[in-house]
Amino acid sequence: MAKIKEFLLNSFTKSFMTLFLPFFIIISLTYLIKISNLSSKVNLNLYDFATLYLYVIPHIIFATVPLTFIGAVINSLSKLSEDNEAIAIFSLGYRPYKLIKFFLPISILFSILLLILTLYIIPYADQKMDNFKNQKIYEATLKILPKKLSQSFGNHHIFIEKNINGNFQNITLFSQDKGGYLQILLSKEGSINKDNTTSYLNLNNGTLYRYKDSIFQIVDFENMKIYNSKHFYTHKIKNPIEFWKSNKKKFYYFFLISISPFAILLLLITLGIYNPRYQKNRSSIYILLASLLVYIPAILAKESANFYLVVATIILWFSISIFYFQIKLNKRL
Repeated sequence: MAKIKEFLLNSFTKSFMTLFLPFFIIISLTYLIKISNLSSKVNLNLYDFATLYLYVIPHIIFATVPLTFIGAVINSLSKLSEDNEAIAIFSLGYRPYKLIKFFLPISILFSILLLILTLYIIPYADQKMDNFKNQKIYEATLKILPKKLSQSFGNHHIFIEKNINGNFQNITLFSQDKGGYLQILLSKEGSINKDNTTSYLNLNNGTLYRYKDSIFQIVDFENMKIYNSKHFYTHKIKNPIEFWKSNKKKFYYFFLISISPFAILLLLITLGIYNPRYQKNRSSIYILLASLLVYIPAILAKESANFYLVVATIILWFSISIFYFQIKLNKRL
């Protein structure tokens, strides 16, 4: 029996590794595309890309592991079925419940891993990433390019002729304030300064032209500070309980996906064992069906934010798994 367990473990491990790497790469590319979309708004260097990618790795692992587990269980057992090795195993007295006994610790291990990601790692990673993205977007508002139209600083449209190491020359700003004044500001030089939460444009030697209701004003100045209306705040990192209380819909989805390796284990085992004489190359179809059974209810629970739907989904998974295992496999072997 020990050799049978070793044989099953080798088969499962090979199937898991064969599927994990392609899934991981494909899902990583999806998240990298999302990060690239952010780069269209702000300038991201290699360090920024790497930082954002590290923050999404928990999501990539969370998306990869359940699919890989489903595929690995079905593929490893279906390969035994199609090679007629399953018949030999059962002929040696290896009963179906022993398959459950073998795969159960593995399914529990994967569910624990997914729950750790859900309950602890993902909340912190998401909040850290949001703060990092907000910081990069805020810093992007401070980058003013010379001789380029449609740039803004706060509520002002800005045009500069030159930018020499952060020192602007021949600056033009246009805005309309809350009082209805149209304003054009001309300054010979200036620069952007910032503190922890906001920034301001420091202008030297300029003239402000204001117009409203036939009233025209001209103001000469030596120095003027124009504060940016956009602020950057580092949001306080919530603990996982606070985070999921404010993201209840997402929690239902993540929780259901986390327990799915354990909840549908019997179904996966049953789908992997079949008669190769009448059924061939069914593993891909069974993997798709099992994945749909997991993800569709989880998505519905997320969209509805209904706790009772979460409970009903768990009951559904266990009921289908036990019923199908009893009907198709346990009574026939």
